[in-house]
Amino acid sequence: MRLHEVVDLATSGAPPDRNTIDEIVGKGRRVQRRRRAGFAGAGAALAVVAVTAAVTVPSIFGGTGQGTVVDAAAPSAGTPKTATAAWEFPADPFQFTFGAFDAGRWHVAAPVVASTSYQIASVYLDGRTTNDRAATDEEIARAGDKRGGPPEPTIYAYLVLYRPGAFNPAGLTGATELTVDGKQAYQVGDPGDGGMARRTLAWAYAPDAWAVLTTHSDSAEDPSDAELQKIVAGLKPSQAAPAKLPFTLDYVPAGYQPVELGSHAMSGLNGIAAARNGDYGGAIFANPAPPTTKLIEPYGGADGESLPGSFQIFVVPQQNSNQTTGNTTIKCGNGFCTHRSPDGKTSIQVASDGRLSDAEMTKILKGLKLKNVKDDSTWADAATALVK
Repeated sequence: MRLHEVVDLATSGAPPDRNTIDEIVGKGRRVQRRRRAGFAGAGAALAVVAVTAAVTVPSIFGGTGQGTVVDAAAPSAGTPKTATAAWEFPADPFQFTFGAFDAGRWHVAAPVVASTSYQIASVYLDGRTTNDRAATDEEIARAGDKRGGPPEPTIYAYLVLYRPGAFNPAGLTGATELTVDGKQAYQVGDPGDGGMARRTLAWAYAPDAWAVLTTHSDSAEDPSDAELQKIVAGLKPSQAAPAKLPFTLDYVPAGYQPVELGSHAMSGLNGIAAARNGDYGGAIFANPAPPTTKLIEPYGGADGESLPGSFQIFVVPQQNSNQTTGNTTIKCGNGFCTHRSPDGKTSIQVASDGRLSDAEMTKILKGLKLKNVKDDSTWADAATALVK
């Protein structure tokens, strides 16, 4: 599911015979795709969300299922040590342990993606535009009026907070080792492609636990090294809070384990690429589950590829999906099944690239219990929604 492979569809009827998961996209995504086409790896195919199985979350990691609490990474020698809050690493990985913050021109949003190995938050920079939502009709018209003028300054950025042992800094090719805010860090820059320069800054926020800022900017000088590194001091722990999902499931095929979710977003980097598109939630199950250690990027990579042996479920506003039967009837075709909520306002889909039969995907959808998508207080903790 790569951004540049997303197909332009605008119908709202049942799945056409030749559609694939790559074609499950939101209304208005055509313009969004054009505006972000230069992003190296800014994947955005609309397909995710999931739930339950007869497996407990701690079993994903093994061990006792007990969480840990550690101090923030200690300053290097010669740097005065100051009191810091403790970072939590709950046994249930589907929790958020940091919140939104500002650092210089940076504005880090609250994380919306959680996996068995990391959390992801969208990052914005003053003076540069991030196109992480579908364009409105008014914006489309305005873009047409400005055609031929100078391009708008653009950036696509995200912060990944890895659990201890999950990230492998040695896997950063051509990195320069630094000390930033008293923390061990590595920085990498490359020209990228499509006119978007890619920059990566990784730092140890706790022992063997790394945070990674990745940016794709149409300017190789903005952000500068100094601006890039300001984000390190801004990252602080918050009390762990379970990720919430707008549904629960009664059934998941045998052997599949929950590995990633999105709360108020699709799962993974696809969810970050469309973070402000108004989607409700999503998750991914895989058999076998992907590794939880020695990663160098989020699951699916920068292009948001499907995980091997996975299926996805996603719950989105009906206007964000063109793949629906228009009512509660479940209709399947070419590797995915779809239907709408009783009020017709929410699209619910499961997609597997043909790894699951239509009967299995239908069974998943029939066991999905939708919460009030407009009222977070009704939503379920991920550990409840994803584990029966």
